[in-house]
Amino acid sequence: MIIDINQKKISIGDKYRIFINEKQTYSAHTQLFRFLSEVNIFEENIGRSKITLKKRWSWFETKYDIYRNGNMKFEYRTVSVWKVHHKCQVGSDLYEIFGHKGRKYSIFKNNKQIAYWDKNCVTWFDGDNYRIIADNDCDYELIIAFCLINDNKSESSNNENAVTFDLGNIGPEARKFDNNWKYKT
Repeated sequence: MIIDINQKKISIGDKYRIFINEKQTYSAHTQLFRFLSEVNIFEENIGRSKITLKKRWSWFETKYDIYRNGNMKFEYRTVSVWKVHHKCQVGSDLYEIFGHKGRKYSIFKNNKQIAYWDKNCVTWFDGDNYRIIADNDCDYELIIAFCLINDNKSESSNNENAVTFDLGNIGPEARKFDNNWKYKT
């Protein structure tokens, strides 16, 4: 499965269009006038939020609470800032998100890779674009949430740049990127 996330920066927040296999299936936007960021993900043509990502205060670590359908709560937390490693416990399943050299991230469920994403290097006028390659049987809503958390945690409030360059991670890795991984159909 291929998931494309296209960000549109606006003066006070961000909006996202999310495509699954080239069909727009979800949209998302940041809530306005929040002290800590909040992102809502909507299924196309449904009026209420399907997933809400709420940023929690922290000095250096990434901390988000993920609410699914308004009531199920999962905690997305940093394992290692230096090695760009995060985790999220969902019931009995442990999801781990690993940042790699450059702009790639891999997602593992119970120590088995299920997806990865790559981000564009150069942005012209608009926001970031992400391409996620994932197993067809994965929980793609969570994968989308993880990607949006990664985008949201690193956003600056200055949206005035016409061109943005992102060189990605240049530090150490908790896990090397597997160039041979193929998604399950």
